[in-house]
Amino acid sequence: MAVTSMERCVMAFSYVNMMRGFGFAEFAELPDFKPVSPAPFTKPLSAAKVGLFSTVGAHLPTQRPFVPINDLTFRMVPLDVPVADLEFDHPSPIRQFALEDLNVVFPRDRLVELQQEGVLGELASAAVSMLGSITKYTQLVEKTAPLIAETYLEQGVDLVLMVPFCPACHRATHMISRAVEARGIPCVTMTALREMAEAFRPARPVFADFPLGATVGRPNDAEMQRSVLRATLDVAATDPRPWHITDLPQVWAPDRSWEDDVRKLYESEGKDVHRARVTSHIRDGEGLAGREDQLDLSCGC
Repeated sequence: MAVTSMERCVMAFSYVNMMRGFGFAEFAELPDFKPVSPAPFTKPLSAAKVGLFSTVGAHLPTQRPFVPINDLTFRMVPLDVPVADLEFDHPSPIRQFALEDLNVVFPRDRLVELQQEGVLGELASAAVSMLGSITKYTQLVEKTAPLIAETYLEQGVDLVLMVPFCPACHRATHMISRAVEARGIPCVTMTALREMAEAFRPARPVFADFPLGATVGRPNDAEMQRSVLRATLDVAATDPRPWHITDLPQVWAPDRSWEDDVRKLYESEGKDVHRARVTSHIRDGEGLAGREDQLDLSCGC
């Protein structure tokens, strides 16, 4: 029996509830942004140039590695380089999927294949890669996001595919998506956490009901990954409607045992490790709830 969007919404894995259970309710608190106004996407997808944004910390071996927390820099990763030749620095416990196949969060190979199929017109020459474990939101929106938008403008990008990795990456990605969209560049923003899309309301959010760390699909399942990306990119090509989340039809597995697997991955790090990272984020970063108006694209970007 097919799962309806309403049922999927009810079943969706909640990072907020998991973190509350770990005793990190303060860090799990989400904002309540108004929907961002979508930039017009006027080209047929088959004629559009698509840019990639990812937060797994991917880079060339010759590029400087990322700092694990609050690194506000980004790398331009040439998309003529297969993912097998890249490294990534994100230390999250959910990194096992990306270790098996980086395309699950940096889908360069799948996008090249979709270009060859004629699904998209052209793939931009370089992706923007960050390590999205970031809580310095003011600097992210005011300084980093305008630079990212400029790189896409310089490449003549018509649409940006936004692919977050960890939960903190989801927050950073959605913030950057809002800022890039405000610069007039259409984005389609993937999420494996429906509650994050509901909180940040970027334009064209697409929910994949998959485990954290595998936003684009199962590792080494190229057919599934292409199917997910086709459906995601098609969202940008459809007529604009009032803000909503598009639920992808692809299913990870017949049951939801993967939710327990995700929890176990976080638990395996130990609460002390979690607490140290969360404490660092709270100490060195900023909260979002209650500051929506301050950070809502009044950034000059």
